[in-house]
Amino acid sequence: MSEVNLPKRKEKCENCTKQCNKKQSEDGADSHLEKEEVNGQFPEESPLLLSSCLSCDGCLSEEESLKISQQNLEELERVLALNKKCDVSKRRVLVASVCPQSLPFFAVKFGVDITEAAHKLCGFLKSLGVHFVLDSTLAAGFSILESQKEFVQRFRRRNQDSTALPMFTSSCPGWIRYSERVLGSLVTPHICTARSPQQIMGCLVKDFFSKQQKLSPEKVFHVLVAPCFDKKLEAVREEFYNSLLESRDVDCVLTSGEIYHLMEQRKVSVEELDSVPLDHV
Repeated sequence: MSEVNLPKRKEKCENCTKQCNKKQSEDGADSHLEKEEVNGQFPEESPLLLSSCLSCDGCLSEEESLKISQQNLEELERVLALNKKCDVSKRRVLVASVCPQSLPFFAVKFGVDITEAAHKLCGFLKSLGVHFVLDSTLAAGFSILESQKEFVQRFRRRNQDSTALPMFTSSCPGWIRYSERVLGSLVTPHICTARSPQQIMGCLVKDFFSKQQKLSPEKVFHVLVAPCFDKKLEAVREEFYNSLLESRDVDCVLTSGEIYHLMEQRKVSVEELDSVPLDHV
């Protein structure tokens, strides 16, 4: 990750955890006084949940904040607009990977089963100008296999290596952020080194799939539809920039809610959406 003043950031996280459920800022005291002035009394303090800590941007460097802010619907629409304007040779191929965990959300919103929801979502994305829509279940399978392999290796050396067991998952970016910034060396040696399904899917798209389609990685714009905002944080990590391919594994992460919001913006009804089967790697 980019350089961060870790002791200061960590202290900030711990203070946030111990004292309040809002972001720590220089004007925190002033905002508290404003509440007292408006309501006539101080609001009751509520316990801080882990989710509140993870949603606080106190741990983010300015560079990270900028990169995350660029992962939004505007970025997707910018690439789509450029494709319409520029010469065919300069257009980027848009590939969307859909996390299976996102599909129940769309199934409920559309009032259909999960398979039909996947096909409707695929139809919507392709109507926007996305060229390929892939299912990331394959990547999840690879991630599980790699995790199993590492667990066996750790189990075999458990008597020689005190950090071999227990082994913690590496698939949740919120948990990884919390471990690195707050728990530190107590936990980090125990974290599995296998990539998450999201980042394995990124490798498959930018390396294997792009070669399959005879495309250079920088010509591919990879969008991932995920149920969790923290997946944006994972996509911008430095280790997920491939210096050999000169490309980031996942260019833009959009949450299920953001995609549905785009549908609402464009006033697209479920009935008018075509059911299109997903593409295969």
